[in-house]
Amino acid sequence: MVTSIEEFPARTLSEADLHPRGRVFPSPVSWCDQILYQLLPDRFSDGREAQRPMFDRTNPEQFRASHKAAWMAAGNKFNGGTLKGIESKLNYLQNLGVTTLWVNPPWKQRIDLQTYHGYGIQNFLDIDPRFGTRQDLRDLVDAAHDRGMYVILDVIYNHSGSNWFYRDEVDGSPKETMPYRFSPPYPIHGWRSAQGNSIPEPVSIDDGVLPVEFQNLDWYNRAGMITDWEAKGWEDPMHPFVEFRKGDFFELRDFNLEREDVIAALAQVYQYWIALSDCDGFRVDAVKHVSPLASRKFCDAIHGFAQSIGKDNFLLVGELTDDSMVRSYLDIFGRNLDAVLDIVVASNRLSAVVKGLAHPGEFFDLYNDKTLAGSQRQLGVYHVSVLDDHDMSSRPRKERFAAHSDQMPHRYEQVAHAVGMMLTMPGIPSIYYGTEQAFDGSQDYHDYGLEPEHAYIDRYIRECMFGGKFGAFGTEGCHFFNPDHPTYIRIAAIARIRNGQDSIGKTLRRGHHYLRETSFYDRSFAVPPAGEVIAWSQVLYTTEVFMALNTHGLQQRGAFVTVDRSLNSPGSTMKILYRSDWSDEQLRHPPQAETLPVQEYDGRAVVRVDLPPSGMVILS
Repeated sequence: MVTSIEEFPARTLSEADLHPRGRVFPSPVSWCDQILYQLLPDRFSDGREAQRPMFDRTNPEQFRASHKAAWMAAGNKFNGGTLKGIESKLNYLQNLGVTTLWVNPPWKQRIDLQTYHGYGIQNFLDIDPRFGTRQDLRDLVDAAHDRGMYVILDVIYNHSGSNWFYRDEVDGSPKETMPYRFSPPYPIHGWRSAQGNSIPEPVSIDDGVLPVEFQNLDWYNRAGMITDWEAKGWEDPMHPFVEFRKGDFFELRDFNLEREDVIAALAQVYQYWIALSDCDGFRVDAVKHVSPLASRKFCDAIHGFAQSIGKDNFLLVGELTDDSMVRSYLDIFGRNLDAVLDIVVASNRLSAVVKGLAHPGEFFDLYNDKTLAGSQRQLGVYHVSVLDDHDMSSRPRKERFAAHSDQMPHRYEQVAHAVGMMLTMPGIPSIYYGTEQAFDGSQDYHDYGLEPEHAYIDRYIRECMFGGKFGAFGTEGCHFFNPDHPTYIRIAAIARIRNGQDSIGKTLRRGHHYLRETSFYDRSFAVPPAGEVIAWSQVLYTTEVFMALNTHGLQQRGAFVTVDRSLNSPGSTMKILYRSDWSDEQLRHPPQAETLPVQEYDGRAVVRVDLPPSGMVILS
């Protein structure tokens, strides 16, 4: 279905048309039925992969970048990915099991800056021409909807791009940044021109900021750059005027969100994008830097508009980098965020447990429904499960799960099963682009002999998939869209079970989670230590779906594992739905007759599982 939209954006908010263009695609019944896939438009696809060879993982040196300095420098620049490129890969994504695209900000950036990530907006009513056009965005959303898929867009209302200069109060010169001060607001030197100079008034559409209403300097806090990212001991961390809410996010210009007209204008911007693009939800950036009241006002305005046009379950999921603040922003009544990204603790613990580096309880205790946070996670609708993402803000180092795994013989299975754990537990799972190809991005790709400064290190977890100058694994000129990759095949096989419309699929998506005790070497039943077989179940009414994972990456492991006696009594069998050591053909077309017997052992109903290194099995 093609929906034609107007070619040129409005210059003022008053001219922005909030009427839906064409079809209004309905929301999903529940977002926990979805599998998200996060991608950066600049780094995912340019649609021309057929003109390039595909990376050969058996010969990784074949496409090694000839000049590492140039490869590193390319990571800080636009590389050429487009919205049309994303549309060209919908088949690849759907076959992986993805049901929802999470597209990082496509909004128009400054033409004089290399903010390829999309978070430095210059025109809030337009798409960056390096990504494509507004029509390209609508075409992408329509094409996804035609396949029954959804699209979530990444939005920013805490700040704009670096669209004006501060004035140095000593010598009167223009300054990109100033040190934070609570008051008074700093004076402004001028607007940033398309060439990066300070000018008194915007002249062209690439000068300053658009829409025109955003050229009111009183709409900005003008407090200088944040230096203290946490509340001081005597401060209320939820107060709107703490430094990390009032100051600039590095060089990005912080809005004064305590003004009613500012928050209303920003809400109108994104209501406009709902009407124009027909998107299905927003990932909301930098929520910690917005007060809970401002967040509620924004979310209420977005939810109300979406419902008024027929999107009754429009998703608002927030990036919140402090778990202690979650309860102030989540709102079961729908007047604030619907869900948060589970990025503070869970992703680190998940990684450690899957690699056999931490006791399983460290991760599974996060789902203990005797705690408020555990009950929230058990419900599965209030958090998005994340393994890797574009920031790794809570990781001690900027690196993907698969970093430094090139000497691990079963690394592809290990990566797949880290994702597999998210797909078989409560929550809305999100896969970061390239994970299905076992990307190993890490800050250790940085060569300090070539670039002495420790700057923009997050570039190394934002590799190109399509064959640009900043390819994954230190390459250039080759693409990574390989549907036969061992990690891709295994994630797709597990996702196929989760996405099933039968009782098994629904149990994985909506069931209650239980950690299972195991016994090995005649030990008493207990939660096993690190490096052994771990097991868990999802139970919904009369269906139990059982998962077991060997967290040892080098050795086979086995155990007797407890199952629910009332649902799987001794003498019965459980069908094998997935086994990681099946052939590629079996993973794509699972055998229908393979089972494991349920036994009586030490007064329990159990199954015996024996798994290869990093192996996984799913039964029901």
